[in-house]
Amino acid sequence: MVAALVVLPSAAARADREAPPAPGGEPNVDAAQRSPGPASARTDGRETKPTSAPRPVSPPNTAARRGPYHTVVRADQGDGLDAQRRLDAQRPGFHTAIELAAERGARSADGLPEILARSAGATVRSLGGLGQFSALSLRGSSAQQVALFLDGVPLSAGSGGVVNLADLPLDALGAVTIYRGLVPIAYGGAALGGAVDLGSDLRCDPVPRLRAVVGAGSFAAREARVGASVPLVARSKGHAPKNMSSAPRHCLAVRAGYTGAAGDFRFHNIGETPLDPSDDRLDRRVNNSYDRALTQVAVHGRVGDLRYSVQELVFVKDQGVPSMATGAQARRTRLGTVSARTVARVRRTWSRGHVEGVFGVLAEQVRFRDPLGEIGLARDDQRTRALDLYASPRGRVGVWRGAEIGLVADVRGELIRVDERAASTGPLGATGDADRRRVAGGLGLELDQRLLAGRLQLAPAVRLDVLRSAFAVPPGQGEQSDEGRDHTSLGVSPRLGMRLSLRPGLSLRASAGRYFRPPTLVELFGDRGYAVGNEGLRPERGTGLDAGLVVSTAPARTSLYAHAAGFVTWSEDLIAWTQTGPYLRPTNLDRARVAGLETAAALRLLGGDLELRGNYTLLATRNGSAEASMHGQPLPGRPRHELFVQLAAGHAYDLRGREFLPRLGVTVEHAARTFLDPSGRFEVPARTLVGAFLELHLLARVHLALEVRNVLGARVATWRPPVAGSPAVTVPLSDFFFFPLPGTSLWTTLRVDLQPPRRPRTTERPS
Repeated sequence: MVAALVVLPSAAARADREAPPAPGGEPNVDAAQRSPGPASARTDGRETKPTSAPRPVSPPNTAARRGPYHTVVRADQGDGLDAQRRLDAQRPGFHTAIELAAERGARSADGLPEILARSAGATVRSLGGLGQFSALSLRGSSAQQVALFLDGVPLSAGSGGVVNLADLPLDALGAVTIYRGLVPIAYGGAALGGAVDLGSDLRCDPVPRLRAVVGAGSFAAREARVGASVPLVARSKGHAPKNMSSAPRHCLAVRAGYTGAAGDFRFHNIGETPLDPSDDRLDRRVNNSYDRALTQVAVHGRVGDLRYSVQELVFVKDQGVPSMATGAQARRTRLGTVSARTVARVRRTWSRGHVEGVFGVLAEQVRFRDPLGEIGLARDDQRTRALDLYASPRGRVGVWRGAEIGLVADVRGELIRVDERAASTGPLGATGDADRRRVAGGLGLELDQRLLAGRLQLAPAVRLDVLRSAFAVPPGQGEQSDEGRDHTSLGVSPRLGMRLSLRPGLSLRASAGRYFRPPTLVELFGDRGYAVGNEGLRPERGTGLDAGLVVSTAPARTSLYAHAAGFVTWSEDLIAWTQTGPYLRPTNLDRARVAGLETAAALRLLGGDLELRGNYTLLATRNGSAEASMHGQPLPGRPRHELFVQLAAGHAYDLRGREFLPRLGVTVEHAARTFLDPSGRFEVPARTLVGAFLELHLLARVHLALEVRNVLGARVATWRPPVAGSPAVTVPLSDFFFFPLPGTSLWTTLRVDLQPPRRPRTTERPS
């Protein structure tokens, strides 16, 4: 599902009134929490006629019940796309808005990768097993080319470089927004892939809420989570404004959780000789376990026209680092992470605009231990400490009829200290210790112009980024032959977005722009594990175009939301990760092109009792490197074909006065034609994974979910080595070559809401 302009006389117009564009295009938290009702003026300053929110008409309850149950009909029940329509009314371009609070079912804390994988153009790749590293790419990008944010604050730390999606639990999140192609100026230099903003759950009910979740699954997977939300100051009903009676001014939320797994699934080990099947064997994955704990304390609320939120997240994880499925497995290599992150946001709104400030502080320590040299190039015991500071003032104001101007500034400072404890075995006697510093500043300006009575939207924007890197180290420190140097990088990223409403429910969207992305510290210096750095990397630069159509019908018992878009990006100095043996190393490609077609659709039938959603992405990539062996070959790590389909069915019943909702679904994921190397010789075998789930919901407060992943038990694939005359061999099924994925696995979750939000009004009709 991606964005569309919904020009409807009721729902879409109301959404546009309630959600004035935010700087950079972030969804408006104020609007998301506001109850719909009559309005006589838009909050963005443009006048509208008073309208009233439509109320669904329920059929009269005149017939007698048939059987021991009857259907529950909820008034005001939507289709779960309210956030999408609000974002559609704000921004051109292609994007996906997911309201996690509106998502049905109880999910594991590691469910974020699965939710992102449902989006058009999104590819999620895993090293295998619950809790293991998972990375996101958009439209054929690498994981580093997708910027991830939490409430507008960058998540990527200098000590990590790539955000592990499996380490972002769903507990504290309320919404996910995915931008593809046209990236708002608040999210940096618009890298090749796009940006993902994770919005915190800032709901604040008039009464305390308590939630408890327990889960268990295959390979000793387990979890336990608790969360509480408490209103601190409540308004009296007699003095509350219309549509906000009994709403609290301030709210305190506390969440804590633990997850872990042994990850000891069985897999096909191809031994030390991939081309000789005589030493292949069925083996059990070792050193694939993890234990993780997360706590969150958040305070948010409002004082007059001022809204604020402050949260502290503390994260602790210890995990094994498994080796490839070739021969002996790593048994003693471990990775430990401890981090504390503070995210704060304050926003003041008035009739013609708003201003806000976004702030973030991260302190993190990562320890990588490889005492036997099982993973890295040598024995390793490295501690990396990182301090990351971020601040961004932003604002948006109406300037003339149908126009608003947004301004974003941000500054970020990163300090990385590397302490290598293992004795050096290199000939130069380098210690491995290093201090790396980087300061980045950005400034962006955007115009939002509405023409033709709002049917045409133009959004020109420009962003300037300046980075000062201090990477040089004294003689004898750093890695062997350390080439870290001090330098300054400058990038200018102009872009233009357009949206044209052809008719109600049908819109044309297009965008064009430049992007600029400097290499991350992991790309430059590696992580002393699988990733080997390249200190000679240059920043990526390129030009991207996209255009397509979006179809959206009004929320009803039958509704459709679909789009089709073509896109192309021309890159200079594209940073591509290639696999050489057990290691990944980034290199600059002189020129590259990524073109493709993405399609997505969400069909809702019978008032949501039957839902079908899916997306397909076709990529055509080309390596423009001057090297003869690479020129004209496909880019590594980008699947040419990617398909996702989900079918779900369920129905709500009233069983002797108790609401009961069963729901059953099946998913299919397919990826094919992915190459491992820039010469296009090593093709990763295609994979197709089928999953199924069953959900049972009782009294709107007890939720039980059973999920079966990889129902068909696929573990192996056939691979033909790029050697003349070589026969096809059997290899483990994988996202990253020779890092096996588990076979059939089960996961069950029980969630209990001890004080759920007040239930909406219901009426009954016979089934």
